Parts: sequence; structure tokens; C-alpha cells
Amino acid sequence: RHMDEKLWSIKNYLTLEKVAHTFHMSELWSRASYYFHLLNANPLDVSMCGCITDVSNNDILPEIELLALKIKFPGITSGAAPGRPGNGACPINYAYNNTHNDNSVAYRRILRDFDFSGDEEDVIDRVAEELDDHDEGECEHLDDERAWAKWRRGFKIMNDYDNYHFAVYMHCKIREF
Repeated sequence: RHMDEKLWSIKNYLTLEKVAHTFHMSELWSRASYYFHLLNANPLDVSMCGCITDVSNNDILPEIELLALKIKFPGITSGAAPGRPGNGACPINYAYNNTHNDNSVAYRRILRDFDFSGDEEDVIDRVAEELDDHDEGECEHLDDERAWAKWRRGFKIMNDYDNYHFAVYMHCKIREF
């Protein structure tokens, strides 16, 4: 119903890219479900789940907040975008383990302490200035075989380690209810 709207789903994605993303997410859930069922059969300790789901203190929340801004404003942390950050039509390169190209302790500390609250215009400016990680995203739309090969390589980044950790988080989060 909304698939041709530029601001629906992931901003700036073409219709085929939105479909590919939907299948990618379905694959993620399918692969993680194997571990999820194992965890349901042998639940983790409640205290461990408490740490895993404490997103305010375990670096998950700032990662999610940064990812949301990168989806909404592709290229926001590239450091090279002239004018308002993120006006490009480039999808970002997604990964489970982090949302940035800089995994240094210093960058992780800056991200953990970053204040994502406030006026969106102000937050966008501060993210572009303070969380620059040179993530330009992939500026190729899914419109030919060469681009599809690149997208497929990106999808294959998913691995059992990441799928297991995603299942652990979901297992613990659902146990809270």
C-alpha cells in the first residue's frame, strides 16, 4: 500500500530494495529462531537476562538510536556530506555488532555518553559533528546485477554468532513480559 512512498519503510530505498530488506529481515528471524527455540528449552539465568536487557547501561540503546538516525538520514556520520547531513540517497551498511565504522574504546565511550534527546535539528547537527565515523554507506541502488552481487555480499555478513546474540536478546526481552 505504501511501498512506492519515499518516506515509507527505509527512507530513500527503491521499491526493490524495500522488498530485499523485508526478505533479509525474514531471513534474520528465521536463522535466529533456531537459537531462540534452544534458549526456550534451556532458559538463561534471570540475572543474566537482566543485564542483557538493561539497554540504558549496556550500550544497546545508543547503538539503536544511532542506527535510527542513520536510517532516517543516510550518510549523517560520513563527515563528508556538505550542508545538512544525510540528504544523500545512500542506504547504510547494516551490521548487528555495531552501527559505526570506528570500534575504538574512545568512540564507544563517546557514543555511550552521547545525548540523543532534544530538538531533532540539534541532534542531527551534533551527531554529524561528534559521531563522525566516515560511514558513507553504500551509494548504489539495487538496480542491476552488479549492485545485486554487492547487496548479496552484504546480506551474507550475517553469521551464527550474530544470530545467536540476537536470539539471546529476544529471548530475554520476551521473558520480561
